[in-house]
Amino acid sequence: MSWSIRRKLGGTPVASSASAEDLSSQGRLLPTGRLEAFSDGVFAIAITLLVLELHVPTGHEALVRGLGDEWPRYLGYFVSFTFIGGVWIAHSNLTRFIKAADADLMRLNLMLLLFVSFLPFTTAIAATHLFASNLSLREITISTSAERVAAVAFGLNLTLAALMVYLMLRHAARTPGLAADDIAEEELQAFAKERRSATLLQASATVVGAFLPLTAVIFYLAVSVFFIIDPLRHMRVRARRPAGMNGEPAED
Repeated sequence: MSWSIRRKLGGTPVASSASAEDLSSQGRLLPTGRLEAFSDGVFAIAITLLVLELHVPTGHEALVRGLGDEWPRYLGYFVSFTFIGGVWIAHSNLTRFIKAADADLMRLNLMLLLFVSFLPFTTAIAATHLFASNLSLREITISTSAERVAAVAFGLNLTLAALMVYLMLRHAARTPGLAADDIAEEELQAFAKERRSATLLQASATVVGAFLPLTAVIFYLAVSVFFIIDPLRHMRVRARRPAGMNGEPAED
């Protein structure tokens, strides 16, 4: 028996090995406050760095044309901004449904932050090389190898981040002691299944990027919008549950 367990029990013998295991498991759980605070900081910094890739066109007479020629950067910005916003909402939803975190969840969270913080770089790659030979929407021709590589690199980054969101939800749903209650555990399981589908869609879009970069990036945007809408729906469903189904006593 560990020292922390003996301290909690005041030196009294443990009634059974099962209770000792439960206490040991509870001792390894961590509060979610620091996980949320650190993650929010990374999300905020990453989403702010995206705007630095938007360039101001030079020349007063050709300002409108210059703004139009920058459309690949705007598209990349909106995809990444929407994606990170959706991940932040999903992350907030996750921490709302759990009461504690364990070491594995913290590691998965760090991996998620790794890929989110990498997004400004891959967004810049896509914005710089996507349709670099034909910046005008009216003059798009067959994509070059650099454009296809840029679209795939961007999509791969999005896919890995989406995968981490799914793995965090699945881990929180399957690990005893993390979910806030039975209802929250069921919602996390349903949420994880939907995120698995979204991850597969994102991966499929990345494969498309190897052949049709513009189609793939538009698909990235569609999946990112889903990342925003779906977590909000889960929050509304939980808010509409009758009293007593969220772990609260029903009023007479």
